[in-house]
Amino acid sequence: MRLLPSLTAFALTACFGAALPLPVSAAPAPVSAPAPGSSRAEFLRVVTSAPALVAAARRTSAAEARVAAAGRLPDPTLEGMGSRMVGPMDERSTMYEVNLRQPLPKAGERAADRDRARATAAMAGADYALMAGEMAADTAMALAEADGAQERIRLLETQLNRLDAVLRSVEVRLASGGGRLADRLTIQSRLAAMQLMVAEERTMAEDALAAARGRLGLAASAPLPAFAAPDAAEIRPDDAAVLQLAAARVSEANAMMRMARASGRPMTSVGVRYEQNRTAMGDENTVGLAFMTDLPWRSRRYARAEQRAASAERDAARTDGDAARFRITTALSRVQRAAELADTARRLSRETVQRLNAEYDAMLRAAGVGANAGAAMGGDSTVFQLVELLEKITDTELQVVRAETALRTAQAELWRYLPTAQFQPQT
Repeated sequence: MRLLPSLTAFALTACFGAALPLPVSAAPAPVSAPAPGSSRAEFLRVVTSAPALVAAARRTSAAEARVAAAGRLPDPTLEGMGSRMVGPMDERSTMYEVNLRQPLPKAGERAADRDRARATAAMAGADYALMAGEMAADTAMALAEADGAQERIRLLETQLNRLDAVLRSVEVRLASGGGRLADRLTIQSRLAAMQLMVAEERTMAEDALAAARGRLGLAASAPLPAFAAPDAAEIRPDDAAVLQLAAARVSEANAMMRMARASGRPMTSVGVRYEQNRTAMGDENTVGLAFMTDLPWRSRRYARAEQRAASAERDAARTDGDAARFRITTALSRVQRAAELADTARRLSRETVQRLNAEYDAMLRAAGVGANAGAAMGGDSTVFQLVELLEKITDTELQVVRAETALRTAQAELWRYLPTAQFQPQT
């Protein structure tokens, strides 16, 4: 993209009575490069400080603390009893009895309960990382949309300034008795339409920033971090939070199946019994052992139903994991396609602007330069041709911005699949 020679500016001055803006604009700054490490660290710090994630981190701590309480052994029970007997012949005796009983867990129940608690803790940790990835992705997408809207506003305001300069030149011609009133009305209508576009883009940017603050639990005046996104090379599907969560759900389902099998087994308990009976003839002491078990006639049927339910949950978790792998692969391919589209948009933008410059030069050369330049360029279509050239250049730059924003949005989605170790709860 180059500046037109000064001769072009002279021709425009001769035509409209004042120098018009040149239809050349610097290429919009690329917005697709990931933020530096310090910006990424600040981005993660703000995200993990969100109230929703702080609450999720506390739930993870609670689940980890419950692991120590899993697989508990029932406490023994101690029972004491005393009685006084008076017989028909005024026989009297006193009896004391003490029972110590220890309930026994069902075979495999404690180990299955511990595995279930560990799986629950793993699910809580994966759920935290999944929530953090979702929040980071949504926030980064909102920031990308806001940045893209701000860049579009900059281009539209540049176009507004250009059209305003054209309008002033047309008004100068009208004041000197030349030009057409229709030209001024047409340009004014286009200015009004572009002002509405700028207002819409500004509203879109403000809405995106407000949405980001809402997700992060920030006040309306709180600053937001800069856009940041992981690199595609960092994504390892097996370490993604969504797959870690699916694996934890499989582990939990396996533990629930084992607990269901254990629940169909009989519950037993053993005990020691001591009894003393004091009579007039002397004391009688009795020591005995006790054993108790239930008959699991009904519980086995219920246990089989629970096993079938746990098996279905395990299959569902495995299916969710397979679907998540496809989503990760799709997200990575989307980033690649968006990057290729952004590169193509930049290249074609440069080529298109060069052709528009050549078209602009050709229009001026056809009009001629010199004393008759003003008459030569005074045709009815001259203003419209100039305005269309300016709008084509702006549209070309807007296409680049849209492609860059699409690339940033695709990169932001990779936060959902970053390894869980990247999301550390705030202490």
